[in-house]
Amino acid sequence: MAHHPATRLILKQTTIIRDRLLPPHVYGRITVKIDDEVTARKVVAQGEASEEFRIVDIVEAMGLDPSDSDKIAAMIRVGQGETVEAGDLLIEPRNRRQKKRGPKAPANGVVSLIENGRIILQIDPKPVVVYARVPGVVQAPLGEDGERGVQIRTQGALIQGAWGNGRFAFAPYNMEPTAGLISLRQHESLLESIKGQVYVLERPITPADLRIVVEKELGGLVAPSMPFYLRETAMMLKVPIILTEGFGQRKPTTRAYEILREFERQREGAFDATMPERWQRGRPEIVLPAGLVQPPPPPNLQTPLKVGATVRLRREPYDGLIGQVVALPDTLRRLENGLQVQAADIKLRIGSIVTVPLANLEVLGD
Repeated sequence: MAHHPATRLILKQTTIIRDRLLPPHVYGRITVKIDDEVTARKVVAQGEASEEFRIVDIVEAMGLDPSDSDKIAAMIRVGQGETVEAGDLLIEPRNRRQKKRGPKAPANGVVSLIENGRIILQIDPKPVVVYARVPGVVQAPLGEDGERGVQIRTQGALIQGAWGNGRFAFAPYNMEPTAGLISLRQHESLLESIKGQVYVLERPITPADLRIVVEKELGGLVAPSMPFYLRETAMMLKVPIILTEGFGQRKPTTRAYEILREFERQREGAFDATMPERWQRGRPEIVLPAGLVQPPPPPNLQTPLKVGATVRLRREPYDGLIGQVVALPDTLRRLENGLQVQAADIKLRIGSIVTVPLANLEVLGD
């Protein structure tokens, strides 16, 4: 029987492939080519979005036969993606009457779609840009027309988290000072190295930490957890806040912080506090890019749980501990509370073997 518990990747060295897409209903184009090397701040696609649309029915306005697609296409003078101004004639006039009375653009906008003789205009569109967010190589275009976005490949360390406030930064990072984050208040000048730096805490975030982020213009925070009542405050900040474990009092995953400590001051990181969207799913993550001569294969997220897999335990009394699967019984196991569930025998790194429900396991990719 194949078992598929939740998967969270914590990898010191791997190949990372990410899709960067324009939102739906945004007409645009990609600004890079296949095999281009890009920085994290490179714009890879751009377009325009609008919440207001207007429909101009050319067939009805000109009294055309809806089935005469060739005649309709020949009369329309604008193309998809073309910018128009209020009053612009939308047809190719064949006489003075058509030139005078032909349908015109009702407002400034962009031609979003032409379908069945109807022109759909985005009114007063706002620019939308999509950044690479990681340094790497453009691997492939995305979308039916190849203009929705691109796929980017990079290599390095990858640490996925549990929650983010939707912000992003590509910046250097430091572990929290021994004297605590509050010691940063002793820095009198924002010209010092702390400005724009992301700080990594191995404890829950406090209200004072968020105030320091604002006062000292820090680049963001990474922490195991924070109280839920701070969520709205974190959402208002313009820098990434990433929780590796979630809300409440949560213990840090040891492996994640080992990797962060190892590369402290050696690599800049892409701190992507993403919030899943309808058009592209993901989870908050930290990427510490590193150039590799022979890049490792990307992780396989479809591999079922198996003996030997490294897992993180997600519930007390073992919350935050890491171990290795030593047995996966096909039969249900009875827990101390009397429930019979699918479970696995896990050998913890502290040496003991415990039985844990599959629902309380998270597969790690270390």
